[in-house]
Amino acid sequence: MKIQSTLEFIQWKYKNFDAGNRAQLFRGQLDSSWQLLPSIVRYAEKLSESFDSIAQLERHLIEWFQKYSMPFRDYRPIPYVEKLVHGQHYGLPTRLLDWTTNPLKALYFSVENPEFDAVDGMVYEFSPEGWSEAIGSVNIDTALAAFMPELLNERLGAQEGCFTSFPLPQTSFIVLPLTKENYPDVYHISSVQIDSKCKRQIRLELNELGINHRTIYPGLEGVAKWIKSELSSFTV
Repeated sequence: MKIQSTLEFIQWKYKNFDAGNRAQLFRGQLDSSWQLLPSIVRYAEKLSESFDSIAQLERHLIEWFQKYSMPFRDYRPIPYVEKLVHGQHYGLPTRLLDWTTNPLKALYFSVENPEFDAVDGMVYEFSPEGWSEAIGSVNIDTALAAFMPELLNERLGAQEGCFTSFPLPQTSFIVLPLTKENYPDVYHISSVQIDSKCKRQIRLELNELGINHRTIYPGLEGVAKWIKSELSSFTV
């Protein structure tokens, strides 16, 4: 099934799966061929000969992030998982994968960039076996963890953001994509493709619903991007 409108997506969402009291997370991806893997996996492909494991690589990245961010903020006293959230926010490759609790915002992420209008997008719906409402109760070392952190920045609030954290091996670079077969912590996962021919129209529809770059990315950069998109009828 391919979604061709925001209305079809809403219908899919409510016909797809009733999670009951379980958390439902959503993730939109611009290219339907991409696997559900954290950014550090792609980054590690360039550095596998320089480190003994992907876990060692992440620790090195976080150590440097702490060291060189000192003129702006001291991250040393906070828990490791919170350092990951801050690093992820500023573009550091980590074990975290971004999700949202708002399905329409996930749909937006699957269509937001016109440079990907030639390929189908994808939206995933995921219900974990366990769920943490705060960083302090998250165990990221031994299993897949799903959690909603405190609102550490404006973007997390605007995007209704949450995360899955992948356990990283200490002796290799192998991280399996998120599927029900690979992780027992997955209660349910499903996906729907977003028709490439309809991405621009969906951007227009979501803008009418107040979901656009200005509201998703708080700040002047988001405002400027939205103005460019609005005046070009969301062709850029």
